[in-house]
Amino acid sequence: MAKTIQEPVRKRYNSERSRADILQSALEEFAEKGFERARLRDIAARVGLTHGNIRYHYKTKDELWLAAVEFLFNRLDEEIAVTAEQRERLLRGDREAFREWLRTYVYYCARHPEHARIMLHESVAASGRLEIAINRYMREGHSEARRLLETLKQVGVFPKDAPTVSLLYIITGACQNIFAVKEESLIAHGYDCTTDEAVRAHAETIVNIFCPPEGIIRGTRS
Repeated sequence: MAKTIQEPVRKRYNSERSRADILQSALEEFAEKGFERARLRDIAARVGLTHGNIRYHYKTKDELWLAAVEFLFNRLDEEIAVTAEQRERLLRGDREAFREWLRTYVYYCARHPEHARIMLHESVAASGRLEIAINRYMREGHSEARRLLETLKQVGVFPKDAPTVSLLYIITGACQNIFAVKEESLIAHGYDCTTDEAVRAHAETIVNIFCPPEGIIRGTRS
């Protein structure tokens, strides 16, 4: 009796495998190892593909990095998008709108710790890739964020003399840092910051530190 040929352990590439799976695998590899140490073979292995499968779609590691980062920022835009009405509320200093946005951003950071990790790797390396990411995907959003923070300073949410760029990084760092170093939190404190309860508690803590629930403040602090 003829022996049955066994299927290989590695999953075969097929047309149903989504591009998102490949790009997410790349994001995780770049976030864990940085660009220089990341390997296409390891990215392929994460989703059960061959090195050749990856090369067919992305000829170089640089090309894959660019595609992965575009995917990352497109996903960010989708997951923290605000409506025109929400944007108008934010830009007139509506505290509850800002509280809602903070919650949304914390949940994004919890779902995607690779975002902060990749940007940290590129900032430390001060690479040309960082400039590409900033110019293509970040500059407009950061400009809008500075405008929002200036408004919140004027209505008394933050001190008027606080450097706006410092505020931007204080807030984003507070939202994302625990998830970016979640292994440290687990090993050092036995605290799993990724549970639903922990994420919810972190979001509410961030909201109540940066924007206590006082409704819309009109005027400024003396």
